[in-house]
Amino acid sequence: MGELMKYSAVATKIRAMDSRLLTHSDFEKLAAMESVPQAVAYLKKIPAYGALFKGYDETELHRGQIEKLLVGTLYYDFSKIYRFCDKDQKKILKLYFCKFEIAIIKRAFRRVFNHGDRTAEEKELRGMIQRYTDVPLDRLAEAETVPEILEALKGTDYYKVLEKLDHAENMGLFDYEMTLDLYYFSTIWKQNSKLTKGKTQVLLTRSLGSQIDLLNMMWIYRTKKYYQMPEASTYALLIPVTYKLHDSDIRAMVSAADNRALEEAIQKTYYGRRFLKLDSQELETVYDRFLRKIYTEEKRANPYSLAVITGYLYDKEQELDRLTTVLEGVRYGLPAAGTMKYVERSKAES
Repeated sequence: MGELMKYSAVATKIRAMDSRLLTHSDFEKLAAMESVPQAVAYLKKIPAYGALFKGYDETELHRGQIEKLLVGTLYYDFSKIYRFCDKDQKKILKLYFCKFEIAIIKRAFRRVFNHGDRTAEEKELRGMIQRYTDVPLDRLAEAETVPEILEALKGTDYYKVLEKLDHAENMGLFDYEMTLDLYYFSTIWKQNSKLTKGKTQVLLTRSLGSQIDLLNMMWIYRTKKYYQMPEASTYALLIPVTYKLHDSDIRAMVSAADNRALEEAIQKTYYGRRFLKLDSQELETVYDRFLRKIYTEEKRANPYSLAVITGYLYDKEQELDRLTTVLEGVRYGLPAAGTMKYVERSKAES
């Protein structure tokens, strides 16, 4: 009864938001559009997207601007959910919000390394989320060099983590992004045991632990295939957390002499046994499919729990991924049926 009362209001709100997620028919109509502006005009008529696209001329929006506005709908939904949460739920959502903070910091680094430009809609997005973060978003947006990014982050935990890289040689975008990812997963794993208990802790442990295990497996595969890193360097880049993976599993994968040995090591893990014929090239597919399975099962089994919040935010992120796929298909003039195959595949896999 306690969980029912605690999550009743937010669960009701999320059910209403669920009903506004894009349908299969929406994706089909969007995939059949003749141009991206035509697709954006369609989105403007949908409540979940109309508010953020309002005031923008779809014929003048470029790819980067559209993607930022789409991400803005996720921030907008987060803020709506946050307002309906109690004090304890907000503490957990603040932890989840680290993911958004890191995405924003990564964009600042990408802008610096790739010499990108700031856009007007970024200011609107910053205004939407500044109340939830101590990161000075305006100062971060003005940064034009790595030292300026670090200066903007002074006083935050991110500065302590990233400042160490400033003294190393030949640090690139990859190094800063990987450091942020390692920090995020390590921090949220530690904080889970401090901020949650009972069913909520079990739910978060399952979803987070599985995500970390599969990310580490994917990272081992990529380092061996694309970077040929020494074993010590591979270990240094892994998230220092295990859930269903054993230390012996990780050692076997890292030390695998070739792709066949790596796949044999993968087959012996919990995930290899769970997904028959799982090989190294299928890890990304399994990652999406397994996470989707976890979020769906938890939401159904625990409709009045944290699962209803994390499940919705996951569904929204997946919707944005599929929407980006559709818009890319329209941009390049792909047949609607071909674009929908990619959308349906990603939905089935996730």
